[in-house]
Amino acid sequence: MKDGTIEFFLGGVSPDGFRTRFGDILADNEYFTYIIKGGPGTGKSSLMKKLAAAFPEEEKEIYRCSSDTDSLDAVVFKRFKVIFMDGTAPHTFDPVYPGATAQILNMGEYWDAGKLFSKRSEIIAATEENAQYHGRCRRFVSAIASLNSDSFTIAARTLNLEKLEGFANRFTKKLFPKKDTDSKGTLSYKQLSALTKDGYKTLIPDGYTVYVLRDPYCAGSDFLLRSLSDKLIERGYDITVSEYFMLQTNAFEHMLVPELRLAFITASSFNGLGDIEGLRINFSRFYGKSAIAAKKQRLNFNKKAAAELSEEASEALTKAKEIHDKLESYYIDSVSFDEINRLSYKLISVLKGKA
Repeated sequence: MKDGTIEFFLGGVSPDGFRTRFGDILADNEYFTYIIKGGPGTGKSSLMKKLAAAFPEEEKEIYRCSSDTDSLDAVVFKRFKVIFMDGTAPHTFDPVYPGATAQILNMGEYWDAGKLFSKRSEIIAATEENAQYHGRCRRFVSAIASLNSDSFTIAARTLNLEKLEGFANRFTKKLFPKKDTDSKGTLSYKQLSALTKDGYKTLIPDGYTVYVLRDPYCAGSDFLLRSLSDKLIERGYDITVSEYFMLQTNAFEHMLVPELRLAFITASSFNGLGDIEGLRINFSRFYGKSAIAAKKQRLNFNKKAAAELSEEASEALTKAKEIHDKLESYYIDSVSFDEINRLSYKLISVLKGKA
């Protein structure tokens, strides 16, 4: 991992709106979580970037914002057992055990409320316009998920599951020796892919050996990843799964085996990854060729329509980002960043005390 860091998205847009599994991480009461509250442009992301940069060699997880990939939504310090996260919409979180396992950092303490009040009409209008574009994006994603799910279902019905399971068994024996322990591994969910204003993006981890699952329909790769995950957990390996949000049902899109630095990345017509570097596994052999050929026209229509809708969804996110930038300008003009810098130094000192 580059500088001891691995990157994920906190979550992403889905047919049901913004979706995240980050609550699973917050539920681990061994961690202490700082939940940062405040408006756009109040320094939440900048604060987390400073904290991450202050400890370049520490093992940590960086969680990017899918609406603005240059912004951070969370930083998890693994050894310190400390989390910093943006707790505002669309990923609103509050302490379950205030003071014991979490506390709120209120960035509102550092703004000039009078300046914001004087801009209330502009702030309200921009906030509502931003929400409209996000709503437009969700409607496009719902349509994309319907088309993708149709293709997924068609392809899944043609799979030679016996052949695919046999491959999974051989692959497991080759790569994953049984560990000398009776303990089972664990399964966690963290998002490697998300729809952004620049299209559907995947964060491929540095320092991992990558297996590229070349599967245009995701059905075979979903089956393989589920089968491998069950086998690896039985053999004592912890695994991380990234789900595909652009379907109407849950599907495994990618999988990491951190202990072995292995990544299984699906490259499909759904996510447009194309020719990425890695050891390739071609899934065409697991599908019924004649059955797929019989549905080729419908599958091609779904692919083309979903691609066009994906461009519209990304354009909606681009417009939302432009409005968000306008909102940020109102808050930036009202915030005392000297105070936020002092807060960052204080928090760095707290973390150094845990080193």
